[in-house]
Amino acid sequence: MAKYKIINGEGIIPNGTTEIEDYAFSWNHELKSITIPTSVTKVGYKAFTKCQALTSITIPESVTEIGDCAFSECGALTSITIPESVTEIGCDAFKGCKALTSINIPNSVTEIGEYAFSGCEALASITIPESVKVIGDRAFFECKALKSINIPESVTKIGEYAFCGCEVLTSITIPNSVTEIGDCAFCRCGTLTNIAVAEENNMYDSRDNCNAIIETKTNRLIQGCAKTIIPKSTKVIGCAAFCKCKTLTSITIPELVTEIGEYAFSGCEALASI
Repeated sequence: MAKYKIINGEGIIPNGTTEIEDYAFSWNHELKSITIPTSVTKVGYKAFTKCQALTSITIPESVTEIGDCAFSECGALTSITIPESVTEIGCDAFKGCKALTSINIPNSVTEIGEYAFSGCEALASITIPESVKVIGDRAFFECKALKSINIPESVTKIGEYAFCGCEVLTSITIPNSVTEIGDCAFCRCGTLTNIAVAEENNMYDSRDNCNAIIETKTNRLIQGCAKTIIPKSTKVIGCAAFCKCKTLTSITIPELVTEIGEYAFSGCEALASI
């Protein structure tokens, strides 16, 4: 910490610094703003974690790597600029940044790490660029203000619980590029009413306009919503498939169904008939 200074709330990083070290400013409650010199290429592990007074930060084009937990739990952080030079947003990078309302992910990013934006409760909008291939486990877990999300054609994997607990998310469309959706990826999305899978997708479908995600090979319904009509060909209702569907009032389970997963209808407060 000796080479870093804080003067009147502003963090000072010496010119020529190439890496902001692990834990460099972590748990510092005096830091309000910082200018990162253009010599820096890496922001280290937990470099700014729990800097509760930090409100905004601009990352220069020289930075190529944002380490795990780099800005986690910066409770006052409202905005951040990520440059085109960054290719990966690390695990827990912005986890628990409760005041962060929006963020622009550059076209250079190919992977959004596990828990990257988990617990960003004020995050109302986000654009995922066409460059992203992987959305990690719990990447947007409990982003309670997130109303809509566009999953681009580049994405091949959506991790476990990736959007779980996004309470005001109303619709999702799965593009044909997605070949893997983790367990409970969209569970506890209580206001979800529209679900669609691109017709060209070979792994998942929304057959018969069912308003659900079906794993094609196994006939397993992995995510439903209040407007879902379970197709007659369905054999399994997956884990937490209808969890927290608060406006679901009735459901018909087809005769071919042999298994109903854990928490499948947990928290369906208005469910009156099955």
